Amino acid sequence: MPALRYKNTIRTAQVFPTGVGRTASVRILSSALITLLVSSPALAASHPITPQDISALRQISDAQIAPDGHQILYSRITPSSHTVPTAPDLWAVTPGSHTEPKQLRGTLAGDHQPRWSPDGTMLALLRTHATGTAHGARLVLLDIKSGKTRTIPGLTGTPVTFTWAPDGRSIAIITHEAPPALPHNATEEGRSGTSHLILLDVASLKSRTVPTPDPFIFDVDWGPKGQCLIIRSGKEGGLEYYWYRSTQSVIKPDGTVLYTLPGHATAVHASFSPDGNTVVYGYFSEDGIDGLVGTVDLATGKREPIASAWGGAILRAAWDTDGHGLTVLGFKGVETHLAHVTFDHASTAEPTEIATVMGEVFSFSRDKSGDIALTASTRTTPDEVWLYHKGHGQQLTHSNPGVAQWPLGEQRIIHWKAKDGLDLSGILVLPPDASPHQPMPLFVQIHGGPLEAWYDGWLGSWHNWARMLASHGIAVFMPNPRGSEGGGPAFSAANRGDWGGKDYQDILSGVDHLEKDGIADPARLALGGWSYGGFMGMWAAGHNDRFKTLIAGAGIADLMTMAMSTDVGLSFIPPYFGDPLTHQSEYSAHSPLSFVQNVTVPVLLLHGDADTRVPTLQSRLFYAALHESGKTARFIHYPGAPHWFGGSVGLDTEIDVQQQVLTWLQKYL
Repeated sequence: MPALRYKNTIRTAQVFPTGVGRTASVRILSSALITLLVSSPALAASHPITPQDISALRQISDAQIAPDGHQILYSRITPSSHTVPTAPDLWAVTPGSHTEPKQLRGTLAGDHQPRWSPDGTMLALLRTHATGTAHGARLVLLDIKSGKTRTIPGLTGTPVTFTWAPDGRSIAIITHEAPPALPHNATEEGRSGTSHLILLDVASLKSRTVPTPDPFIFDVDWGPKGQCLIIRSGKEGGLEYYWYRSTQSVIKPDGTVLYTLPGHATAVHASFSPDGNTVVYGYFSEDGIDGLVGTVDLATGKREPIASAWGGAILRAAWDTDGHGLTVLGFKGVETHLAHVTFDHASTAEPTEIATVMGEVFSFSRDKSGDIALTASTRTTPDEVWLYHKGHGQQLTHSNPGVAQWPLGEQRIIHWKAKDGLDLSGILVLPPDASPHQPMPLFVQIHGGPLEAWYDGWLGSWHNWARMLASHGIAVFMPNPRGSEGGGPAFSAANRGDWGGKDYQDILSGVDHLEKDGIADPARLALGGWSYGGFMGMWAAGHNDRFKTLIAGAGIADLMTMAMSTDVGLSFIPPYFGDPLTHQSEYSAHSPLSFVQNVTVPVLLLHGDADTRVPTLQSRLFYAALHESGKTARFIHYPGAPHWFGGSVGLDTEIDVQQQVLTWLQKYL
């Protein structure tokens, strides 16, 4: 369940936000020094890694390989603005060539979501570049050979996503239309406009709107011969329906509904088998917590699960050209995998692993020969474009060469057992000069979610503080306790009704393990994180007998008010604790605010003022209770910043979050 992480809304498309986020008033470095760091992303960090170093890294995403494999397109952001997000650029790299990657001809800053036509001669992309009085995203067709572009006219609403028909003659487009303005700039809860499914004829650029069973459309894909489409839709347009309450329907191009898939759909997009008889899609488990993947036979209605015994989570699935199997991207333990599922009478539809892909990877693209392009990291390099051929990966881009000179310590996978014997895993990042004979200060960073996980790969970003802190002499432990993603449905739901219970004990057992091994200094421990990690920071503050300080970024203080006010609605917390109006005692028993009187150590609270996922009120409640009791606490909030800062704010905000964490830990550890 991805409710607390904003990044899940961009798993399938690189979206450049049109809104402008304001930043914190505190500037950490002079403007001139930040400009120098940003304009020189290859600058070697011979000094300990700073927040400025991390925020200046180029960001690579959305690798799209051409049908013939001759070229891979990707999105590249070189952070440059202090106060607003930096627009992405589209770049191209040629596999097997010694030529350097270059910006794609015919594209502009802000172009994103490039998708190849089936014959590889054209691209469709979304353009957010504003010219004259035209603002907002537009759909653009780009001729690869000439670099000339055509903007699609006459669309109702703003294009959000799209997909080519298999024959390349049509494009299915999803647009969003804002609701009519209310008088006096008033806003009304639940008014989110509407969306449209539009079919575009590529030759004539004429389009028509297709009736849909629900007013909001989130995803669309074509049947193999264009005779039908599959859409994911909802009765409302907010994130609660996007993530939890959407439905998958097979429809004709005239809007006639042919089939509705069982269960609530997840954001794992549905797609047809090559013969059009079967669909693979994601759906929620009966408890509403974990996301599953299965196939449905459209003739019989029979649904078969995929990877039910694998023990991991399937994030994406793509059909083989012969329809006898799927290439899947999955996450298990702390590792991301490419795998293959073969359908035959002897098979139980379980994955056979092809390759381990490092980093946090949510999507991939394939060419006609089966080669796979994706963006992935390593333990020592941030995300880059990789090409996988028959299970062997090759890194094609080197966008941040200066990182090779950074002081990076050892990173290792840690295994330990919970008090009840459950097998657990996590990641440990050590300082570059760590001594095997000297226990060191340890920061325990908790991931978001709770259905999320730490992954083995590059661990440095505005919200992932491991590499930065380790370079300053603080070891970082990143556990995946029960309730995390990547352990199977039973593991994912193992903290149902028990946030702060056995999941917190799993974390403490991991710290015990590191103390026993002589890695962690028991006298210098701290804990914290962002989102669910912020909840756990607040929880630990009220149940603490070992941590010297706690950090809560965008954390939950009170489960009742959170369940009733978050923008993902009552589909997020109630699967864990039931109806908040009839289970108030359970909500109170697992709310950090209920134990704030027990806090005895300094607490740092960080939050974005534009956070609708975990409203800023949550940190304000916890701070007010601490402040009124005379306890040591600091509450820093950032105007205009949402729950997930990435791609929504400028450099100043990202830098300040990291600097506040570093300064706080250096003071109290």
